[in-house]
Amino acid sequence: MWYEKFGFKDDPYVIRSPMVVPFQQIKWNRNDLADKASLDSFIERVLSGRRVGMKVYGGEGSGKTWLLRYIEKILMEKSKGKVLVLYTYSYIPRLEPTFSVFYEKFISEIGVHLPSILKVIDAKADHKKANWPTYLGDTDLATALSNIHDAEENTDAYMTWLSGARMPATELRTLGISLSLDRDYRKYEVMKTLIVQSLLAFSSFTLIVDELENAPPSLARGLGDSLRDLLDSFYDKFSLVCSYTAEMADDVVDWGYGKWLYDRLEHQIKMDAFKDHHAMMEFLRIHHECYRKARYKVEDQLLPFEESGVERLMELVDPKICYARPMLINCGLLAEQAALRDVKVTDKFVDENNEFLPRLAP
Repeated sequence: MWYEKFGFKDDPYVIRSPMVVPFQQIKWNRNDLADKASLDSFIERVLSGRRVGMKVYGGEGSGKTWLLRYIEKILMEKSKGKVLVLYTYSYIPRLEPTFSVFYEKFISEIGVHLPSILKVIDAKADHKKANWPTYLGDTDLATALSNIHDAEENTDAYMTWLSGARMPATELRTLGISLSLDRDYRKYEVMKTLIVQSLLAFSSFTLIVDELENAPPSLARGLGDSLRDLLDSFYDKFSLVCSYTAEMADDVVDWGYGKWLYDRLEHQIKMDAFKDHHAMMEFLRIHHECYRKARYKVEDQLLPFEESGVERLMELVDPKICYARPMLINCGLLAEQAALRDVKVTDKFVDENNEFLPRLAP
């Protein structure tokens, strides 16, 4: 493949979901951001067991989701896995923006950690199944979780109930459960209970919610109240990160989430566009190194670009689209042409290959 010519083990310019990018390819590469100190403070407070909130915002393609993945990585690494970070599926889907879908994604993500959580619940209940309802204060939830813990024959059915799916009355009776978990309030209570119980197995819990902009006002109001209540429910050891596409931080208030939630997200980081070629070159050097084969030695990780090429590219780019995603797309188009011609991307090369860069025009 063309990218192997420059020592890359994979195409560094292909736009992938950050959720599927390996942690070793996620490194901090935006020292140009003005809010970096706020992010560092947030990380420090989470690791020290504080209750804290943060908002992440910026234009489309600015790298918000990548930053959330970085937060997930750094918290897991620095805490040595003691902080439970739920992110991968916790977002508001544009196709079906409902609390039920959000809750279902939450259960899907926390399901990986249920064995550890249920183990400590069982210990709190003196290893007696009959004690689970009293300990949890919810008979149906206790029935489902205790049977999941015991790996009973109907474990899949109990997980289906826990996910909030509507189930026939006959199946519920077979499971020993009285009601389906199909009301949003009940789902919220179960979500909060699972977070509380997870703190028996983990030192802290971080919930990351992405794409808040996809929620209609009716959902935004309810979800905003729920997220605010979650933060208020914990004295410590709980953190919340909310991410959304916006140019102004308080746009989220206008969407219906409420000033109460906004004010509780006291830390913030805006994913700004690249302001100059120096910031872009630093970004590319770190990004390239993440994809470069370890044994492939280069004098400058900017390869296949020369500094003049990056500088000229930045001169041509409309500042309004100078975000990570469109810039990587443009760099990829130039790099592939450079590989085919066995040259580097210089200022002259950029000018000669404008026809391959449709995203540059204002």
